[in-house]
This record gives sequence, C-alpha cells and structure tokens, in this order.
Amino acid sequence: MRIIILATLLAIATSVKSQTLIKEESDSTLLSEYNDGRLWAYRQIDDIVVGMTNYQEKDDYGKYYQIAIFIKNLGDNSITFNPENVASLLYTNQGDSLDMQVYTYEEYMKKVKNAQAWSMALLGFSAGLNAGMAGYQTTYTTSYMPNGMAYTQAHTTYNYAAASAANMAATTQMMTLSKMMADDKKTISKGYLKINTIHPDEGIIGYMNIKRKKGSRMTVNIPVEGKVFSFDWDLRKKSN
Repeated sequence: MRIIILATLLAIATSVKSQTLIKEESDSTLLSEYNDGRLWAYRQIDDIVVGMTNYQEKDDYGKYYQIAIFIKNLGDNSITFNPENVASLLYTNQGDSLDMQVYTYEEYMKKVKNAQAWSMALLGFSAGLNAGMAGYQTTYTTSYMPNGMAYTQAHTTYNYAAASAANMAATTQMMTLSKMMADDKKTISKGYLKINTIHPDEGIIGYMNIKRKKGSRMTVNIPVEGKVFSFDWDLRKKSN
C-alpha cells in the first residue's frame, strides 16, 4: 500500500509547509509520515484507510487551508465517498469553537466563476475604453490675438484605422483571457474531490479547500461509509 500511496501523492504540488499534526500518545490508530516535505496522517478503521495533509494555500480566488485526502478500500465491497460530508471545526485563541466552511466542488467552482466574471467585466471595460479612445487623435494649434496674447486650441479627429486595430487587439486580449480561465477551471476539476465510488483494492486522492480563519487548532472529520476519520491540526505551528 505504501508504494500506491507514494505514487499517487506525486499528483499534488508541494510548494508550502504543512500544518502540524496533533497526536495523542495513547492514540495507536493514528500513523504519520513525511512525503516530499509534507506531513501526512493516516487512520485505518476496518477495511478503510484514510490519509490527509493540511497546508495553507493562496490563489486568485482566496486564502485556504487546502486538505489533500487519500482513501483506500481494502475490503471486498465497493464503498462511496461523498466530500459534501467532510466537516471542519476551528478552535480560536479565545477558546471558542466554530464551524469552518469546507467548499464542495460546486461551491468552489461558483467562487471561481464569480471571481472570473468580475475579472472579465473589469478587463472588458478597460479594454473597451482603451479601444474606444484609440480612434481619437488630438492636435493642438497656437494662435495669437490682436493684442499679441497667445492661446491654444485643441482639435480632435477620429481615426477609423486606429480604432479598428485597437478593437481587434482588445478582442484578442479577451479571447486569450477566456481560454486561460477555461484551462484554469479544467485544472481545478481534475483534482478537486467529487463523489466517488471506490471499488475493492482501489484508492482515490484529491483535495478540498477550507476557508482560512485564524485560530489555534482545527479538526477535520472525514466520514466514509458511516465511519468518521478525525484528524487534529495545530494552526500555530508548521512542520518542515
């Protein structure tokens, strides 16, 4: 199983430090190991193994605790994993506790699309404004009054060739951004966890984003087939 886990983990980037796992000495069901600089924790209940890591991430759409989740089915029957059941609890520095927002695939995609819509709207306005102004050319002439005092007049003309070229450039810029955003969403849908059936001796790996909030500790609960795999993380420390 170790070979399968290590090979699968290569699909996830390792650019930041993990949060520190909280492990009670009396808890013999929790195993941990470092993989490519990141701390992973594993629990096995009956024929199901669940592993996860927790690290801070920031992208164009927000700041998160990004949790990578590994699930292995060692049993003889297929099981179903629904990421909508994943929950997280934050313990604040004041000793309070509150539910954290764990984004499902649909919720995160909605967040991405909303952010991209704003980017497209702002870029479209800016590109359109620049393109519209590109057709206008202003010249200045200086004249003299009978008393010898000089004054300047501005004359604005519209250059259709310049306007056409600018509009074409703006359209190209918008098309390029649209393609880039489509690729971005495609990348997100590959690794972001959705509901999956896991057949015997198969495993899945993916990630989910949790809205980042300040606190001292967070607990992540991952239910699979009625069993809850719980992991505690210290937010004040980061592992190497």
